[in-house]
Amino acid sequence: MDIETLLKLNDKSGKIFKLSYIKKYYKSLYNKILEYSKKYNLENLKFKEQMYHYYHNIPFIKVCNCGKSLFFISFTNGYSNHCSSKCAHNDQKVINKTKESLIKKYGVDNVQKNKEIKEKTYKTNIIKYGVKHATQSIVIQEKMKKTNFERLGVYYPAQNEDVRKKYYKSIRDKNFSKYENLISLDYNNKKMTFKCDFGEDHNFEISMDLFQNRKKANLPLCTTCNTKFTSISEKNFLELFDEFNDLKSEHNTRSIITPLELDVYIPELKLAFEFNGLYWHNELNKENNYHLNKTELCEKYGIQLIHIYEDDWIYKQPIVKSMILNKLGKITERIYARKCEIKEIDDNKLIREFLDKNHIQGFIGSKVKVGLYYNGELVSLMAFGNRRIAMGKKVTNQGEYELLRFCNKLNTNIIGGASKLFKYFVSHYNPVEITTYADRSISQGKLYETLEFEFKGKTEPNYYYIIDGIRHHRFNFRKDKLVKEGFDINKTEHEIMLERKIYRIYDSGNLIYKYKL
Repeated sequence: MDIETLLKLNDKSGKIFKLSYIKKYYKSLYNKILEYSKKYNLENLKFKEQMYHYYHNIPFIKVCNCGKSLFFISFTNGYSNHCSSKCAHNDQKVINKTKESLIKKYGVDNVQKNKEIKEKTYKTNIIKYGVKHATQSIVIQEKMKKTNFERLGVYYPAQNEDVRKKYYKSIRDKNFSKYENLISLDYNNKKMTFKCDFGEDHNFEISMDLFQNRKKANLPLCTTCNTKFTSISEKNFLELFDEFNDLKSEHNTRSIITPLELDVYIPELKLAFEFNGLYWHNELNKENNYHLNKTELCEKYGIQLIHIYEDDWIYKQPIVKSMILNKLGKITERIYARKCEIKEIDDNKLIREFLDKNHIQGFIGSKVKVGLYYNGELVSLMAFGNRRIAMGKKVTNQGEYELLRFCNKLNTNIIGGASKLFKYFVSHYNPVEITTYADRSISQGKLYETLEFEFKGKTEPNYYYIIDGIRHHRFNFRKDKLVKEGFDINKTEHEIMLERKIYRIYDSGNLIYKYKL
């Protein structure tokens, strides 16, 4: 009797499929199943699974996308599609199907993009926890700490050495395993050791952050073999201005703001550019007010000086070039704001991508994001938020905002874009006061004057710490954070950083503007 007959005899208890029953009453079929299982190495499976494979002619063990075995449900239903909920959530087919269902039901591919659901979630959380987001609740935070301490012996997972090692191992397996010349990884210090394939036969050490930045910029990894890289960068920077035959530019001239030198000066535009190499312009080689003094000396002669820092040129060159072209009046792509659709944006992924791609300072968290869309594409963005602690915030009064970011799509001028975005924000949010800052390294604040901001003063030069050839904001190296990391409480922040041979570089400070209704 074949397996189809057995299916007709099956009852809800499933006794018909028990090994003893089949062996006793259907020995021929039993032997066929054993032969099939032996032929395809299925003997270790339970008998019901062997029967399932035999009936459906599946000569292999079914596994999940991740490689783990699937759960056998029953002879009728077969196997589960995934080994765990995690794998199910990561399955692209499931993701696409979920998105289709959400779009059909709510009009968005993520429920949190639906304002009604978002507001409903906020209301529920406020009723239950007193805050919009559950993780903001002190009660929830304490529960999380307690659970982490019971499981890991620490309040935060990142404090656990095993968790850190597992995290860095996953990074290594995902990103670094394909590099044949990778010798070792120091998980705790985030350092990597490579065999150099650029110059001499030697090994070199590089931080994980610098590795990622240099790969992204398509640069040689070994800094030992590329000691002349700064001069090459500066040469490439100067060559950019040779492309414009209609604009006469003077290079490395000392005749304008004697005795100081200007890397590039364009008399026709009263515009100058300075390339600031991070080594030669740090605190060991330049006084704190060097860049500010040069900026103000140029202003006395009616010249705007634009400072281009080495790390921006290396890692954000498309943004820098777009900014330079705009200053030179060489942007040809123009879009009128009246032809654009204005929208508020909740998609932080979109905001991050747009700012990282188009703004020299990159992404920043913000409360209100207003954008202009042209033919369905985001082409201009203005972001507002609370006053930042790093910029001198003391008390946040209702109705006080800070204009945090404004930028257009690269190599594009949006005529009237800033004005349209700003008027929208003012009319919809009725701010009592808006503060903003113009970076004197690249701006004279004319945009804010156009938007009717009032000039309120100037800040002292800001400083950054240079780590692995990249400037890092001082806010990340406050003394309280350094002390928590184990450094001497009796020393100043500056003393601690100098001992670590991490040096400061200063900019030209900011111009402060305020807008009041």
